[in-house]
Amino acid sequence: MLKRLILVRGAEIALFVVLGALPLVVDSPFVLGLLTLLAIYGVALIGLDVTVGYLGQINLAQVAMLGLGAYLAGIAATRYGVGIPLAVLLSGVFCTVVGALLALPALRLEGPQFALATLSFTALCATALNELEWLTNGAQGLSITRPLLLGHALDARDFFWLCTAILALVWLAMRNLMTSQWGRAFEALRDSPIATDAMGVGTYRHKVAAFAFGSGLGGAAGALYAFNFVYLQPMTFVYELTVILLLGVVLGGRKSLWGAVVGAVLVAVLVALLPNLLSSPLLFRVFSGIAFALALVAGVRGLVRRKAAAFRALAPIAATLTLVVGSFLASNTEDWRKAIFALLLFSVVVGLPEGLMGFASAGLARLFRVAPPALPPPAPLDAVLPARPADGSVLLKLDALSCHFGGVRAVDGVDLTVKAGTIHGLIGPNGSGKSTLVNVVSGLYAPSGGELRLRGAALPRGKPVAAAKAGIARTFQNLQLFGGMTALENVMVALRGAWRVPLPLVLLGLGRLEELRGRAAALALLELVGLRGEARTRATDLTYGAQRFLEIARALARRPELLILDEPAAGLAQPDVQRLLEIIRRVQQRGITTVLIEHHMDVVSELCETVTVLDGGKVIAEGSPAQVKRDAKVITAYLGAAEPDAAPPGAAPAPAAPAGAP
Repeated sequence: MLKRLILVRGAEIALFVVLGALPLVVDSPFVLGLLTLLAIYGVALIGLDVTVGYLGQINLAQVAMLGLGAYLAGIAATRYGVGIPLAVLLSGVFCTVVGALLALPALRLEGPQFALATLSFTALCATALNELEWLTNGAQGLSITRPLLLGHALDARDFFWLCTAILALVWLAMRNLMTSQWGRAFEALRDSPIATDAMGVGTYRHKVAAFAFGSGLGGAAGALYAFNFVYLQPMTFVYELTVILLLGVVLGGRKSLWGAVVGAVLVAVLVALLPNLLSSPLLFRVFSGIAFALALVAGVRGLVRRKAAAFRALAPIAATLTLVVGSFLASNTEDWRKAIFALLLFSVVVGLPEGLMGFASAGLARLFRVAPPALPPPAPLDAVLPARPADGSVLLKLDALSCHFGGVRAVDGVDLTVKAGTIHGLIGPNGSGKSTLVNVVSGLYAPSGGELRLRGAALPRGKPVAAAKAGIARTFQNLQLFGGMTALENVMVALRGAWRVPLPLVLLGLGRLEELRGRAAALALLELVGLRGEARTRATDLTYGAQRFLEIARALARRPELLILDEPAAGLAQPDVQRLLEIIRRVQQRGITTVLIEHHMDVVSELCETVTVLDGGKVIAEGSPAQVKRDAKVITAYLGAAEPDAAPPGAAPAPAAPAGAP
């Protein structure tokens, strides 16, 4: 614990101590200007990393937030006498609101469409700043007077210290945020938006919150930018700076505060040296030659050691070689700056997807072997998953439920009653409508008709978050784990009722006690499914069987009234099937009602009290496992035809459809 405190927290303290001490030994105005830019861009890149690193979205609007924040602070200070702290706060709040308004429509898009939407917003902002001459002075630029701070005129050194202090505060707030439930939710929705909604977290709400928070940091950085340069022009906040900021996040390392600082160093250097770099053919040739040499060494090494695919190794070599050739052929490299940025960004994204800090962190971890913080003991299971009375009352009732996709009647007038405390089997051949039915019940699909009631109350229709909050939790036929997160974090994301500290207090670091209680609760559920020893293991590194069990533990974290298990035994080896049976029995002992979709008839026969059989979207049989296995309609559905003596009393069960079928 002490070693971790010294190496991790000590490194952070050392970073800001060194940054704060540099102006005492550096007299060069140029170097001091670079350091100030580093702090300003560090704030902007931490905000951009929320969207790019944690949400996995290409955000090209951060430079627009930088520009809006800069102009707002400049106008507020110059025309209305607003001081620096209030101007920074106003810019941050304003861009938070603007970011939320932009995110509401833009985040309904994915991938390239989202990137184009944010790029269009940046172009619109640049045009507006240029055309609104009565407010911004347009292309002539806006001159700003840096306000006094507590009656003191800030020189370059003082202003650097102010920017560094703000960067340190943002660093602390961001660290608190990303180690909280909010940070886990951001990561979870990037890995599996469907599962995030099904766990009651809410993908869209958290995406908007993340984008707005990052935009607010961009606005605050813009205010500092304005007071640093004391002169603004609209065309500063356009394509080149957009790509440089994105390059800084990717090259520094996504999902990393250290990566944001490393990226800020690169951005500050690029912004300061770019004019000289592109105006001097010799300097650009040297730069492109160094880039090519690094790409060549890394690519050849990756191929020889078989640690990189051919495309990942060769593409950066080709891109940087193009830069070298272009440096000799182009008469004026400044005319090709957009192509140069594109090649640099392509090289970094392909050749170094985890960035410099992602590359370095693995080596540092091996070198220092810093142990993670100790986990608390598991909480009592009765406190985490209170036992419910299994009184046999009606829990779930479906009346004439239907779900149509065009002319396809996937579910066609299904009546179903599930009693509290039971394990209710749902079987049928491939394409019978089982998965569609549970997707309707859990809110992933909206029904075309009929009624859904849980404890007599109407269930939300087509709203997975609302269905989860109503008391329904589920697993998926195709695993929907949060692969980049540990088993413990997967369960913590879904914990119901565990997170009550509001976001402002989380940013201040006042949610630590709640975090400890959440870990203890998640460990209790991992212990229930036999995965306590794998709490620190990433979900993608677990065995297939363990992944299935983890998904059950995560669903149980919702404290559901109804648990839906969608083919949990599919693909499991026999020892894991036996372990699964024991887990489901333990769940039933807690009084939790389970709907089990399964193709393994031995699992259904051993666990289920009542079985409903679907075929063609309709219920064709219902009863005990022994009864439905002797039903002529069931045999026909599975075999395709009923032989005259196919199902005498006591006959062997009908063969099941292949495991893993829908």
